[in-house]
Amino acid sequence: MEITPRFDQSVSMRIINDEISGVYGQELLTEIQSLIRFYNIYDFGADFAVEGAKDYAPAKMPYKKARNLINKEARFLFGKPPDFFVSVTPEVDNESAKEKAKQDASLMLNLVTRILKDNHFNKKLIQAAKDAFIARRVAAVVNFNEESGISVNFLPSLEFVAETDQSSDQLVKLICFYTRKDSDSKSNQEIYRKKYWMQDGLCWVVEEIRNGMDEVVETITPERKTNLPFIPAVIIINDGLSGDLQGESEIEQLEESESWYSKLANADMDAERKGMNPIKYAIDMSPESTRDLPVSPGSFWDLRSTQDSADGAATQGKVGMLEPSMTHSDPLSTTLDRIKNDMHEQLSVPDVSPSAMKGIVSSGKTLKAIYWDLIVRCDEKMQTWRPALEFIARCIIEGAKLYPNIAKMYTRVPVPDVEYSITVDNQYPLPEDETEEKQIDLQEVAARSRSVKSYLKKWQNLSDDEIDAEIKQIAYEQRLFEDSYTGNLDGEA
Repeated sequence: MEITPRFDQSVSMRIINDEISGVYGQELLTEIQSLIRFYNIYDFGADFAVEGAKDYAPAKMPYKKARNLINKEARFLFGKPPDFFVSVTPEVDNESAKEKAKQDASLMLNLVTRILKDNHFNKKLIQAAKDAFIARRVAAVVNFNEESGISVNFLPSLEFVAETDQSSDQLVKLICFYTRKDSDSKSNQEIYRKKYWMQDGLCWVVEEIRNGMDEVVETITPERKTNLPFIPAVIIINDGLSGDLQGESEIEQLEESESWYSKLANADMDAERKGMNPIKYAIDMSPESTRDLPVSPGSFWDLRSTQDSADGAATQGKVGMLEPSMTHSDPLSTTLDRIKNDMHEQLSVPDVSPSAMKGIVSSGKTLKAIYWDLIVRCDEKMQTWRPALEFIARCIIEGAKLYPNIAKMYTRVPVPDVEYSITVDNQYPLPEDETEEKQIDLQEVAARSRSVKSYLKKWQNLSDDEIDAEIKQIAYEQRLFEDSYTGNLDGEA
């Protein structure tokens, strides 16, 4: 069982030894084997000890329950992409300043949206979530290149090492690496290596190709400062406690349960195989007549018993089969269900299989109740992911200001140098009971606890100008009906 060939353990260990010192560096070194094992469990299933006799090969089929649960969790978290919003506060309180602020916010939001779309960000986001759940953390890096433009990439924990300032949690060093070309000869290996670090308040970068002996083969970007006051990257740590720089692996939580599930299920398969091929026996039968008996349908057996027993008495031969009763099946099913339910509970992923959902009406409200634990769990994870996603958008905007030539690839208008704020809202792929929700919203409008503009924006997806025109039309028609009721069609007093 092997993980992706992009990773080379010796390269990772060498970079950690060179770049990260102290206790944290030692923790990273001892962690490498565990991370590799987590990916192997995800790809191939948890290992388990088979039990069987010497005369048959026991079943060895891992059940990838942990992989399925992690995939479902990642899809639920980011299967419906998060929404980005940019807002700009007007410098003065007048209509002209408000309109300019609105235009500036729209320009920056369109820039972020286009760059993320060009980078297939939504797909990468689901993949990054899986990496974080498996191997504790991921890194998101924003790159600026005069030729290829602005790119956003996620790196699994086996392809980067990072160091943060303990007092501010600010990233002060990041080394990204992977094996681009593998070879038995170290001199022919090609290892991509890009290093960011903070120096005198600015971010510096160097990008190289090195061989297996750590010699520079090609310099892609010579050592230079980027003029950014921060490293354009963020480390996303999965769960963990206060001060935890490594995070937690959900594969590690599920490993033992999956191993027992596979072991019991495979033992049941072996028992069933034995039942399909029962043991045949013969008592006091002539060995010559029972040798090579056919077992095909309609076969005829011409059997003879032995003539005499040991004491000279006549014998009566007998043949038969030993078939297992399979009385363990019901208790085993209960045990397997218990293990499976425990794995679902650990990740708060509901079991929505047909057998588990039998008799449950799948309305939007019911499904929301079923998925409530997972919704809360994902809201908890968004406390880490939301600031990271907002930082990615901020890196894009600040980089576009700093590198206007690169920004021209995406927008003809220069990015305005104004104060702005970024918010990210996540949404989950659950159907809503729209009719009931609309009625509630209409009641709020009637009670004047919700504005008509808010209702139209939510349910009709109109722009602000279209909403203003619609509200004016509603007001005009309302006045027209009132004048018609009072008999004053001209609207005069």
